[in-house]
Amino acid sequence: MSETNPYQTPQSNLQEETQGSNYQENPNWDISNALNEAWRLISGFKATLWGAILIYLGILFAVSIPFEFLGKDSIVMMIVSQIVVGLVTYPLSAGMTMIGIKRSVGEPANAFMIFDYYSKTVSIFFLYLLMMILICIGLILLILPGIYLMVAYSMAMPLLVEKNMGIWEALETSRKRINKCWFEMFVLYILLIIIFLVAALPLGIGLIWALPFGIVLMAVVYRNLFGVSQKI
Repeated sequence: MSETNPYQTPQSNLQEETQGSNYQENPNWDISNALNEAWRLISGFKATLWGAILIYLGILFAVSIPFEFLGKDSIVMMIVSQIVVGLVTYPLSAGMTMIGIKRSVGEPANAFMIFDYYSKTVSIFFLYLLMMILICIGLILLILPGIYLMVAYSMAMPLLVEKNMGIWEALETSRKRINKCWFEMFVLYILLIIIFLVAALPLGIGLIWALPFGIVLMAVVYRNLFGVSQKI
């Protein structure tokens, strides 16, 4: 009779999840293919994503404004404002990401799905908190470790939400998988930053296309790296 080791590190359920997924993992994804697919997928979907973006910005503004009147001079008030804004807006960020992921696998989506993940508010908040702490420590340690973690942890949030992973499990699953294509991910993020900067130049008009494109692009890359469960 086999015994379970009580000291064994929790294992990722990624393999089990992706076996029943709409899209299987594609660790050999190509940057140009991801760019082309994302551009194709935003056709006819920009209004949905912009609806979600405007909802996010409206709520962010509504939550942030009171703290401007209350003042952020004290460290305590600054911390309180960051916690409150984070608790309200981080689940919305998760919802926006999941709208993109739904689009990447052909699932129906609408702008109001941005509200669907408030049930995971605490987990999402502490994931972001732990991730930021680790990245800041990495930046203090000669900067490069922090840059590495910024890229390596970039898919932790959708893993927590879409695959119901724990906080540390999501961070480590993201890091280990992205570690195999870290340079490609780094290049992709640099390209995306350049796209946003260029799009913002002509009075920001290009952002009408660039912001939805960025959301869907990251969703396509997530789908390629981790697969997507049938029920999302």
